[in-house]
Amino acid sequence: MARTPAMAETEVVIIGGGIAGASAALHLAEGGRQVTLLERGEIACEASGLNMGGLGGMGWGDSPDINSHLTMGSLEIFRRLQLDMGYDIEFRQGGALQAIQTDEELDYSGDRVRNLTAQGYSLELLTAHEARAIEPEVSPDAKGYVLVSERGQADPVKATQALASAARSHGARVLTGHSVNDVQPSGSGAYHVSTNHGDFHCGALVIAAGAWCSQVGRMLGLNIPIVPVRGQMWATEVLPPRVFHTISAAESPLRWHRERGRDTGRDESRAGAYPRIRAARYPPSVWTPTPQR
Repeated sequence: MARTPAMAETEVVIIGGGIAGASAALHLAEGGRQVTLLERGEIACEASGLNMGGLGGMGWGDSPDINSHLTMGSLEIFRRLQLDMGYDIEFRQGGALQAIQTDEELDYSGDRVRNLTAQGYSLELLTAHEARAIEPEVSPDAKGYVLVSERGQADPVKATQALASAARSHGARVLTGHSVNDVQPSGSGAYHVSTNHGDFHCGALVIAAGAWCSQVGRMLGLNIPIVPVRGQMWATEVLPPRVFHTISAAESPLRWHRERGRDTGRDESRAGAYPRIRAARYPPSVWTPTPQR
């Protein structure tokens, strides 16, 4: 943990040391901005370090929109970290399979694949037999699988820490153990940020506090409608290579579709894209691993 003087001047303050804050710090620093990132704990100590590390989407499509840039554009960031900047974040672009377990999910997935491929996105509806040809461990009892070949994966802790490290190498200050107690406008568009280790004066403020964005927003009289929802995830010890895609369930996009009443063509396979919906449970029928001898 680095300590700061009683008052520090900086061009940009970023509140939050998760994936969004670390990425913002890197890109702003690369652009020549004087950046200070404030994290109350350690880098990647909250949700950014506790997830499956899924990356990318269904391709750019014929008319790339903001979601295309957020999914496929972010994939380029992680690819650059691993391949061009030399950080080992366990990046791989092996694609993803989404298991279909009911007739309703099969009907919905078939319509969704047809609609999205017509818009230039890259996904494919597979039978269980076809899926097992590329992922032998998946269950033969599923109704089918959606293959999203453009998706990737990286270790979430390593990726977030790599972004923070790269930001430091470009001149950003990354300060852990700095809990923000108050944020107040100080005139002319500037801000005064108070922490448990001193105060900061900045010309621009980035709120990247994840589930705590609403709390920071209230300090400024802002209503930031982010509501934390506890998800579910399996994490195992290191296993021999035998699962080559990230695995999810069609239950999630179907439920999001019901909630929203329509399908906009966005990559609804991304966990957390709609935080009001609880992450789906993945029953044993999705994946039946062969016991190791």
